[in-house]
Amino acid sequence: MFRKIALTLAAGALAASPFLATAIAAQAEPPRSITLYNAEDMGGTGVKITQDIGNLQEVSAEEGFDSTANDYAYSLRTEGQWQVCMDAGYKTNCMIVDGEIASLGDNGGAISSVRYVGPSRQTAAVAPVSPAPRPGTPATVAAADDDWQPMYNVDFLGNDYREIVYASAGNSWKTCKATCDGDRQCQAWTYVEPGRTEHGECFLKAPVPEPSESDCCISGIKGGASAGGAVGDAAIGRGLRRLGDTATNAAEDELNNAVDRKVRGLLVKIID
Repeated sequence: MFRKIALTLAAGALAASPFLATAIAAQAEPPRSITLYNAEDMGGTGVKITQDIGNLQEVSAEEGFDSTANDYAYSLRTEGQWQVCMDAGYKTNCMIVDGEIASLGDNGGAISSVRYVGPSRQTAAVAPVSPAPRPGTPATVAAADDDWQPMYNVDFLGNDYREIVYASAGNSWKTCKATCDGDRQCQAWTYVEPGRTEHGECFLKAPVPEPSESDCCISGIKGGASAGGAVGDAAIGRGLRRLGDTATNAAEDELNNAVDRKVRGLLVKIID
């Protein structure tokens, strides 16, 4: 009886305290940060970043050559998956990093923009952090397909039937994807990042046009396979995989049906 009363009081306290409920919800959020180090093996001075930064010149770093975190990193550590790019605006030699990268190799001292793309695919219980690459080895793209990811640095050019120019901040490729998912006509979408417009654009497409590599854009196909965090041509290959499998299966089914119709026709002639 006492335990029942205690549980009832606890539930009532939680319902009456939105601040407590918010705090508990926040604890459920996976951690997200990327720490850039100005020396290999996580040495030197770390600069910790917890939000998307399109130009690392906006982030102060006492030991940076221009007192910013631009072109600063020679090694890094992440909580969650992050995309790092060698130019501002998420352009040039972008890659997904997850965990520790002891040496960025040829990309050392070149990272200019970073953004969070999803929870880490590495867990202590299932998949320990991979050994750090040897100095001179570039970071690699995360390979697992646990969470759906769009095709980064990919543009579907043409076949637009609707264009959305976002009027305020806070929209992303996820907003564009959700719009496509809720539109019966939409078969594919391309999100154009801020630059040409202040807050980005979304293009809904039907039918699915041919994809091409482009630094401006993030794209996806309704019902398409996850690109798994891949970038450019690699993303196109992974993102179109299910579409290709579907087309192949459809062609095989049609061939089988044609053979079946032919056999049935011959049997009818023999019986007659």
